[in-house]
Formats: sequence, C-alpha cells, structure tokens
Amino acid sequence: MDIQETIDSLRKVLESVIAPGVESLRLRLDTLEKDLRENGQSIDRLDGRVDHLSIRMDHLAERMDDGFARLDARIDTLGSGINTRLDTLTSAILNMRQPTYPDAVLTRLETLEREIEKLRKPA
Repeated sequence: MDIQETIDSLRKVLESVIAPGVESLRLRLDTLEKDLRENGQSIDRLDGRVDHLSIRMDHLAERMDDGFARLDARIDTLGSGINTRLDTLTSAILNMRQPTYPDAVLTRLETLEREIEKLRKPA
C-alpha cells in the first residue's frame, strides 16, 4: 500500500465518522436558528404590546390630571361658598345682637358664634 492509498483510506474513515456528526450539528443549528427567529418575533410582539400599553397609560394619566384639576376647582368653589355662607350667618348674628334681647338669646347667639368660629378654623 502506498501513501496515497493510505491517505484515501484515512479520508474515507474520517468522512464516515465525521459526516454524521456534522449533519447532526447542522440540524441542531437549524433548530436553534428557527427558535431564535420565533423568539425574536415573540419579543417584537411583546415590545409592541408594551408600547401600546405605555401610550394608554400616558393617556390615562392625562385624563386623571384633568379630572383632578376639575375636582380641585370644585373644592375651591365649595370652600368659597361655605365661607360666604358663614360670613352671612355671622353678619346676621351680629345684626341680631342687641342689648334689648333677653340674656338667654344673647347666650345662645354667643354659643352659636363660637361654634361658627370653630368651623372657620382649619382642621
């Protein structure tokens, strides 16, 4: 046997041993590549959903800010109305206070005035 025959014979042995392993590796790589593509598409879909959710959350935050602003305005209006009514009531009490009324009425008016002052004080 000469050297060329030995080389050819070794080549055939190596090809018969290596070829199935190479094919198996190719199949594994193809499977991994397919999985990566599918996972990438899933990630892209999730990314799109997260973007959509972020937009909706931003819109909701804007609407809530608007709603809170309206509520603040209503609370301010109600507070002003209450203060106006307290001022009117206090004025009426002061106008009714005359020395000609009996002591019981004056005592009741003073008690009412103290209660109104308590209401005016912030909690």
